[in-house]
Amino acid sequence: MLRTGSVFVIPTLRQRPANPGQVIALPAAHVTALHRAEPGLLADLFGVVARLTEAAPAAFGAAGTTMFGNTDAPGQELPHVHVHVVPRFPGDGFAVPDPAAQPAPHAQRAELAARLRQALAERKN
Repeated sequence: MLRTGSVFVIPTLRQRPANPGQVIALPAAHVTALHRAEPGLLADLFGVVARLTEAAPAAFGAAGTTMFGNTDAPGQELPHVHVHVVPRFPGDGFAVPDPAAQPAPHAQRAELAARLRQALAERKN
């Protein structure tokens, strides 16, 4: 399908009937967490993902794409860094977020942002 020196792309084992053409882009080297990948590999991986998001509408008649990935997530079936690219269509009913999710008050979002900002600052040093 597509392969660079460090990344390859394959169709996902399970295909959503309303979103034909879902693929995953993976590093050829075994990397289990995005934050452990070398910067050059990340650049190649997301360069490939960008190419896929451009090609999917032409290949499948999609209106656009959604991309997502997992790193050390509970229940993850593939313990390897990968990015899903899903062709999207009007009215496809695609849902990744929890349907039970509710809008969070500003104070809660600010507190969550502060916690992430602190964690990022600690890792910058």
